[in-house]
Amino acid sequence: MHQRVHDRYSPRSTVQVINSLNGRAVGVLVNISREGFMIVSEGEHPSPGTIHQLQLIDHNSGDPDITLGATCLWLDEANASDSYWSGFQIIDISAKDREMLDNYIHSLGASSSGA
Repeated sequence: MHQRVHDRYSPRSTVQVINSLNGRAVGVLVNISREGFMIVSEGEHPSPGTIHQLQLIDHNSGDPDITLGATCLWLDEANASDSYWSGFQIIDISAKDREMLDNYIHSLGASSSGA
Protein backbone atom coordinates (compact mmCIF):
# COMPACT_ATOMS: atom_id res chain seq x y z
CA MET A 1 0.00 0.00 0.00
CA HIS A 2 1.31 3.43 -0.95
CA GLN A 3 2.01 5.73 2.00
CA ARG A 4 1.42 9.45 1.60
CA VAL A 5 4.49 11.57 2.20
CA HIS A 6 2.80 14.97 1.87
CA ASP A 7 -0.21 16.38 3.72
CA ARG A 8 -3.35 16.99 1.68
CA TYR A 9 -5.30 20.24 1.81
CA SER A 10 -8.81 21.19 0.75
CA PRO A 11 -9.23 24.19 -1.56
CA ARG A 12 -10.86 27.35 -0.17
CA SER A 13 -13.17 27.62 -3.15
CA THR A 14 -14.31 25.49 -6.09
CA VAL A 15 -11.42 24.41 -8.29
CA GLN A 16 -12.46 22.92 -11.63
CA VAL A 17 -10.30 20.15 -13.10
CA ILE A 18 -10.34 20.51 -16.89
CA ASN A 19 -8.99 18.21 -19.61
CA SER A 20 -6.40 20.43 -21.35
CA LEU A 21 -6.76 18.58 -24.65
CA ASN A 22 -10.51 18.99 -25.18
CA GLY A 23 -11.56 21.63 -22.63
CA ARG A 24 -14.08 19.34 -20.92
CA ALA A 25 -14.60 19.36 -17.18
CA VAL A 26 -13.23 16.22 -15.53
CA GLY A 27 -14.40 17.04 -12.01
CA VAL A 28 -13.93 19.26 -8.98
CA LEU A 29 -10.86 19.23 -6.75
CA VAL A 30 -11.52 17.75 -3.30
CA ASN A 31 -7.98 17.89 -1.89
CA ILE A 32 -4.42 18.29 -3.09
CA SER A 33 -0.83 17.65 -2.06
CA ARG A 34 2.53 18.20 -3.71
CA GLU A 35 2.36 14.71 -5.25
CA GLY A 36 -1.32 14.19 -6.05
CA PHE A 37 -4.96 15.09 -5.64
CA MET A 38 -8.48 13.74 -5.38
CA ILE A 39 -11.47 14.88 -7.41
CA VAL A 40 -15.18 14.19 -7.46
CA SER A 41 -16.87 13.80 -10.85
CA GLU A 42 -20.36 13.12 -12.11
CA GLY A 43 -21.25 10.85 -15.01
CA GLU A 44 -18.19 10.47 -17.21
CA HIS A 45 -15.15 9.75 -15.07
CA PRO A 46 -11.46 8.92 -15.43
CA SER A 47 -10.42 5.25 -15.36
CA PRO A 48 -7.56 3.92 -13.22
CA GLY A 49 -4.34 3.63 -15.20
CA THR A 50 -5.18 6.46 -17.62
CA ILE A 51 -2.94 9.48 -18.08
CA HIS A 52 -4.42 12.97 -18.35
CA GLN A 53 -3.23 16.47 -19.22
CA LEU A 54 -5.17 18.69 -16.82
CA GLN A 55 -5.67 22.27 -15.73
CA LEU A 56 -6.69 23.23 -12.21
CA ILE A 57 -8.78 26.38 -12.50
CA ASP A 58 -10.17 28.46 -9.64
CA HIS A 59 -12.33 31.20 -11.13
CA ASN A 60 -13.06 32.79 -7.73
CA SER A 61 -9.77 33.05 -5.83
CA GLY A 62 -7.46 34.74 -8.28
CA ASP A 63 -4.93 31.93 -7.82
CA PRO A 64 -3.18 31.03 -11.07
CA ASP A 65 -4.28 28.14 -13.26
CA ILE A 66 -1.97 25.15 -12.91
CA THR A 67 -1.31 22.75 -15.79
CA LEU A 68 -0.01 19.26 -15.08
CA GLY A 69 0.07 15.67 -16.25
CA ALA A 70 -1.40 13.08 -13.91
CA THR A 71 -2.32 9.43 -13.86
CA CYS A 72 -5.55 8.18 -12.33
CA LEU A 73 -4.58 5.68 -9.62
CA TRP A 74 -8.03 4.69 -8.35
CA LEU A 75 -11.76 5.24 -8.73
CA ASP A 76 -14.48 4.76 -6.14
CA GLU A 77 -18.22 5.25 -6.38
CA ALA A 78 -19.44 8.16 -4.24
CA ASN A 79 -22.66 8.13 -2.21
CA ALA A 80 -24.45 10.40 -4.68
CA SER A 81 -25.94 8.73 -7.74
CA ASP A 82 -23.57 8.64 -10.74
CA SER A 83 -20.76 10.41 -8.80
CA TYR A 84 -17.21 9.14 -8.38
CA TRP A 85 -14.09 9.88 -6.33
CA SER A 86 -10.80 9.60 -8.25
CA GLY A 87 -7.24 9.75 -6.98
CA PHE A 88 -4.43 11.10 -9.16
CA GLN A 89 -0.64 11.15 -8.96
CA ILE A 90 1.15 14.09 -10.56
CA ILE A 91 3.62 12.72 -13.09
CA ASP A 92 4.55 15.78 -15.18
CA ILE A 93 4.62 19.45 -14.23
CA SER A 94 6.75 22.37 -15.45
CA ALA A 95 9.01 24.24 -13.04
CA LYS A 96 6.72 27.30 -13.27
CA ASP A 97 3.59 25.27 -12.55
CA ARG A 98 5.40 23.39 -9.72
CA GLU A 99 6.23 26.72 -8.10
CA MET A 100 2.59 27.88 -8.45
CA LEU A 101 1.37 24.55 -7.00
CA ASP A 102 3.80 24.77 -4.07
CA ASN A 103 2.70 28.35 -3.35
CA TYR A 104 -0.98 27.36 -3.59
CA ILE A 105 -0.51 24.40 -1.21
CA HIS A 106 1.49 26.58 1.18
CA SER A 107 -1.34 29.13 1.25
CA LEU A 108 -3.89 26.36 1.92
CA GLY A 109 -1.73 25.01 4.74
CA ALA A 110 -1.35 28.46 6.27
CA SER A 111 -5.11 29.06 6.16
CA SER A 112 -5.94 25.62 7.59
CA SER A 113 -3.62 26.15 10.56
CA GLY A 114 -5.37 29.39 11.44
CA ALA A 115 -2.46 31.59 10.35
